[in-house]
Amino acid sequence: MKPLEKAAIFLVIVGLERGRNIIELMDNGEIHAIVPEIRKLKELSAQVQETVWTEFEQLGYDDKMKPSEVLYLIRLLFNGSKISNTVKIRS
Repeated sequence: MKPLEKAAIFLVIVGLERGRNIIELMDNGEIHAIVPEIRKLKELSAQVQETVWTEFEQLGYDDKMKPSEVLYLIRLLFNGSKISNTVKIRS
């Protein structure tokens, strides 16, 4: 699964209000990358949700985190860079 897909799935899993609060902190480029990916999502199997949720917990996600802290975790999927639809490979 690509980082952009994981980020979109995570934003759906956390719910509309929390997801919106996180998206509001993104810059325009990030929003233009993530929103279409969210719109592509139709049905999410329990297995996919569990896989993504587990990965974010391993990154340190906690329900008590501020939206800015959650955005930081999401950006870790992109090697600490801003969210984009371009896959970056670590060197």
